[in-house]
Formats: sequence, structure tokens, C-alpha cells
Amino acid sequence: MSRWFLLLEKTPLSAAVNMARDEYLFQWCCQHEAGVLRLYSWDGPSFSIGASQKSSRAVDLEVLRREGFPLVRRITGGKTVLHDDEVTYSVVSSEAVFHRDNDLLQSYRLIATILVDALQRLDIPAELSTARHPTLARSDQPCFSFPTPNEIEINNRKIIGSAQKRNQQALLQHGSIPFSMNYDLYARGTRMRPHRIRESMTTLNDIQPQLTRRDLCRALVDAFQAFMKQPFEEFDIEAQDTRILDALVEKYRGADWNLSM
Repeated sequence: MSRWFLLLEKTPLSAAVNMARDEYLFQWCCQHEAGVLRLYSWDGPSFSIGASQKSSRAVDLEVLRREGFPLVRRITGGKTVLHDDEVTYSVVSSEAVFHRDNDLLQSYRLIATILVDALQRLDIPAELSTARHPTLARSDQPCFSFPTPNEIEINNRKIIGSAQKRNQQALLQHGSIPFSMNYDLYARGTRMRPHRIRESMTTLNDIQPQLTRRDLCRALVDAFQAFMKQPFEEFDIEAQDTRILDALVEKYRGADWNLSM
């Protein structure tokens, strides 16, 4: 049986540190047959873009520079996300059920069904999206401005935006679960109109204003444990190779990576 670990970050972290830790876990799982569920938050409004997006088209770089909001390029695909008042999940795995036994689309759907279970445990009527927008998927519109198949919706509005990277050894999938959204900032940073994003997405505060981060994290942990039928072990990231982690943080702070396209 593969080992599964939980990394529950106690404090909000910067955009560079968050993406560095996700990539570190991906590299770690490429060398160990194991899985990690990481739950974390951000220390301030930050924009992330997909690995293959052109930065100057995905966001308004002048707005981000002028207003002081970080931009970070993920190693996963997908579109632009404004990370702010949210819980972000990360699933990293090299074991059979998520990686070897399922391709990208199958594993994406499998993780989505567990996320649906987590929200339904909180009496949130979440379901998988069946929407298909191939034209929008090829556009530079931000992640939450349109649903894609097997993402999570509530009342036909997107509630979780996810993206995945995989190779022959492991996969990394992470996603944003917003409690609230600064629609004006999201729109300003992505050259959109606020109402276009507001019409296509919802937030947890819209559905259950009394829900806490602790409630959501507990539901996510319970749903993943129920699926895997085994408890998590604690992952001590502070005991890992600090030289690799520090190098990755510098990568995600730098223009060479974030503005590489």
C-alpha cells in the first residue's frame, strides 16, 4: 500500500513559496511511490498563470506592477487565477490510483469527484460541470470566467478552478477554492469586465457565509481519506532539502520563469 501524507500549512505563504513547495512535492513524488495532499493559503492577492500562457496576454502586467500584486507562473496548465481569500488544494501522487491507472483526464475527473464529495459533506450542492467551451479554452480569458468539463460547479457557476501537470513518474494537480472574490481586481488584472467573471463563478461565502477554513479543510481531508481508505501521515516539509526549496523559491520570484513567455 502506498503511503499518503498531509501537509496542512498553518500560515499564509507568498506566491513564490507556495508554487515552490508544490513543485518540490512533485519532484519528491517522482522519486517516492507516495501521495501528498497539501492545503494552503496566500499572504495577499496574487495572480498565477498557466505554464504555457503568454504573460503579457494573460494579465495586464502594468496594472500588476503599478498596484504591487505578485505574478507567478505555475508548472501546471490552465488559465489566470486571482488567489486571495481562498483555500488552495494540491494533490501530488506517483501511486497507482491517481497516476499509473488513470490518464490526465481520468485522474482529473477522479480528483474532481472527491472534491465534490468534500463540498457535499458541508451540504453544498456541488456537481461536476459538463460544459464545453473549446473557443474559450483557447482564449486568454481567466480561469473562473468559464467552466470546463469535470470542474466543480454550484448552480451552473464555477466554484473550483484546477490545473494539472504530469510526467511518467508523478502528477501534480492544484486548484483554487475561493471564499470570496475581488471581482474588480480580477477583472482589472486580466482585462475583463467584472460582471463577466461574476456571472460565471460563485464563492463559498455566496453559498454558506458561516463556513470556516477549518470546516473546509476538515471536509477535504475526510473526503480524501474516505476515498483512499487509509489515514494520512504528516509531511514535514521543514525537514526536507532546504537547498532545493530555496532554489525553487528564487525561480518563482524571478522574471526568467514568470515572464518567460
